[in-house]
Amino acid sequence: MEPPVLSFYGTEPVPLPTRFANIKRSLAAGHEAEIEASWARLLDALRGAVDHVETRGASITPSIDFADIDKPAQKADFQRDLRRYGLGVVRGVVPRQDAQAAIDETVKYLETNHDFKQPSPQDPTCFDFFWTPAQVRTRAHPAVLEAQRFAMSLWDNHADDRMATRFPISYADRLRIHGANIGGVGPDKGQGPTEGTGAGEEEERAFVEQFGDFSSSTLIAQVDNGSLERWEPDGYGRGGTYKAVFKGEWEKYDAWDPTDRVSASPDLYNGYGACSIFRMFSGVVALSTIEPGLIRLLPMPKLATAYFLLRPFFSPKTKAPERRDGPEWEAFLDASNWQLEKDYNTIIHGAVPGHAQRLTELWHPHLHLRRTLITIPTLQTGDYIVWHPDLAYHMTSNPSVMASRAPTPPPFEDENAAPPSQPVSILVYVPAAPLTQTNALYLARQRKTFQRGHPGPDFDSTGSGLGSEATHASRPGETEIGEVGGPAGLQAMGLAPFDVAPTPPTNLLDNTSADGEDVDMEGASGSSSGGRGRSSSNGNNGKSVTRAEAEVARMANIILFPDRYDFYMTKRSVMSATTRASTKRAVVSKTAAGAATSGVTNGVTNGLGKREREDDDEGAVKDVKMD
Repeated sequence: MEPPVLSFYGTEPVPLPTRFANIKRSLAAGHEAEIEASWARLLDALRGAVDHVETRGASITPSIDFADIDKPAQKADFQRDLRRYGLGVVRGVVPRQDAQAAIDETVKYLETNHDFKQPSPQDPTCFDFFWTPAQVRTRAHPAVLEAQRFAMSLWDNHADDRMATRFPISYADRLRIHGANIGGVGPDKGQGPTEGTGAGEEEERAFVEQFGDFSSSTLIAQVDNGSLERWEPDGYGRGGTYKAVFKGEWEKYDAWDPTDRVSASPDLYNGYGACSIFRMFSGVVALSTIEPGLIRLLPMPKLATAYFLLRPFFSPKTKAPERRDGPEWEAFLDASNWQLEKDYNTIIHGAVPGHAQRLTELWHPHLHLRRTLITIPTLQTGDYIVWHPDLAYHMTSNPSVMASRAPTPPPFEDENAAPPSQPVSILVYVPAAPLTQTNALYLARQRKTFQRGHPGPDFDSTGSGLGSEATHASRPGETEIGEVGGPAGLQAMGLAPFDVAPTPPTNLLDNTSADGEDVDMEGASGSSSGGRGRSSSNGNNGKSVTRAEAEVARMANIILFPDRYDFYMTKRSVMSATTRASTKRAVVSKTAAGAATSGVTNGVTNGLGKREREDDDEGAVKDVKMD
């Protein structure tokens, strides 16, 4: 969770440039009556949802054992609840011994290298590291990649979507770490025993450990993957992700349809930590036991999203009472007290350029954040929690919560050295993102930062490399990724090409698979990569890919390895008439021989004949790889 923007703690939202009034006006134009009616329906639905969430509490969080993700009954139950509440835990993804090794190596890594960026005072457990052993190992771990494929398969995916969930990509994000004076920085720096605490102080400390900064007078939740971009035509408006909401038909909005999200731009302002890729889930992997209280989530992926999207179009008729309960408060929240703006202002509540979307008690009162931000159950070592990219969350800045019952002490080899005062606990941010053209472009940039030891591109807006790990000893590299994750781990980091057979264009072969049909995989090598026998080393799960997936993978190979996959690119060369005729005869001869062998119909020759005529008109021949 990024450091808070001070203006969010004020009583008035931040005014934006005048174009945002025009954006609001354009979104609502022609749908004013529908939007106003939908607002009343939404507030009514929220009342019931708030009561339900408050009653269920932490038990709302669905979970599934990693060993059961291939079992239809368990998968169906998990999918049903995850899609309703927007979050879920996959238990036991990373084996305990692998988590232990990652923590041990990371402790040594951090104790050896002291030249890194200090954590923010507002969030002292969140470190701007990107290439520690814990992060590199976790992202490449075959079980983590398999869990990501599983989670992404729970969306309403379509065969013609321009993405490939079978190829999850690695996204370099930060990590949370709590330990004994690691590197001489962080919340444990100079921490000594607490003395002289009375019963009242003990009770207060226990409360803070459980609820962290949740007891603050101003509660703020965060929604990643853009803020203003959700309203802007060049952001999520490019694909019309939320068009149903802005037409006053929020009931028709499908939070789990990725089609309109693939082409969206979630970061138009190059904000620090603003995610610029399409990710289907945010998530964290616990490498040690994490007690409740660290992460709180708002389990309403449809209603809460529709609410904060429509909130800027409405204003209350009366001022909010000082007391947030009782008849006056209920009257303030009632739909009859809220009206659609006639003259649109520039306010987008909780959104400013370059920062994540914020939800606050003051500006989003119908969400009842103190009642609906539920804590998740205890995360055991190796658990992987994921949540919808539109889901609001609150991450406590209190280090005591993260330290609670951390089972793994940092290693110390010097027998004469005193053992550390408390154990180490690590939480790695690991979102689940599919392969898309946009994501491949980002992967190419991220690969360069990995090789140089610089922060991930989204966390180095100026390109200065501030907080670089370039000089850090024992920084994991490509070899370590290959050892942990095999070919699939290397592919996820853009270090190895995706093994997809090049399919001839449809205008050349009449028997080519149509959109949505399967094509064969080629070049898969190696045996199981360690994902408990489920996935092949290239992440194909033994299944053929759709044409859309194959096209995405080929595009990614062109982007990531242009020198190796230049035969995918269309080329032109000016030839003499004699050379053109000779080339065409060779192509036709080879095609005819292939047709005779494989039983291909005359459609092949006819297709080539059409292409030959085009080439004659253009005076050039395009190179086509036929084998």
